[in-house]
Amino acid sequence: MSRIVLGIRLAASRRMSDRVWVSDREPGVRELLGELLPEAEIVSPAELQSRLAAGTRPDALIIDGTQLLELPARQRRVVRGLPRVLICTGMPLPSLPMSLVSGPGVAVLAKPFCVEDLEAAVEWLRGTRAGGEPAVPEDALMGAGTAQRPPQSPMPG
Repeated sequence: MSRIVLGIRLAASRRMSDRVWVSDREPGVRELLGELLPEAEIVSPAELQSRLAAGTRPDALIIDGTQLLELPARQRRVVRGLPRVLICTGMPLPSLPMSLVSGPGVAVLAKPFCVEDLEAAVEWLRGTRAGGEPAVPEDALMGAGTAQRPPQSPMPG
C-alpha cells in the first residue's frame, strides 16, 4: 500500500505555478513525473545542488528521499522552506527524520507507488484537483498523520 504523508495545512486558494523542478535519482521516475508535469524542469542531482548553492529556488520541488538526505544541511533547510516539496522515497517512512518531512509544504510519497497515488501527489503539488478544486479541503490538517489510500496496483515497470 502506498501512502502520501502531508505535513501542512493546505490553503484552498494557494495554487502552484511558475517554476517546478523534478530531481530524482531514478530515470524512470523522472520520466514519469515529466509526463505528468509537462511544465516541470528535470534537474539532475548535481544541477540541483548547484542551483541551490547559487541561490536559485523553484516554487515546487519533487526530490528523491535519499538525494534529499545527501544534500548539505544548509541546502536541506532551503528545500524545507520551499512552498511545496514532494519527497518520493523507497526508504521506510519511520526512518525519515521528522525534521525533513514535517515542515510546511512537505509531502512524502512512498515508493513503490501506484499511478493513482502519484497523480494525487501531483494534484497536491499543484494545489488543485481535476476541475480546479482544492486538492485537500482548507480545514484539513495532516500533521504527522498519513492519508492512506486503498491498495492499488503498483506502477508498471
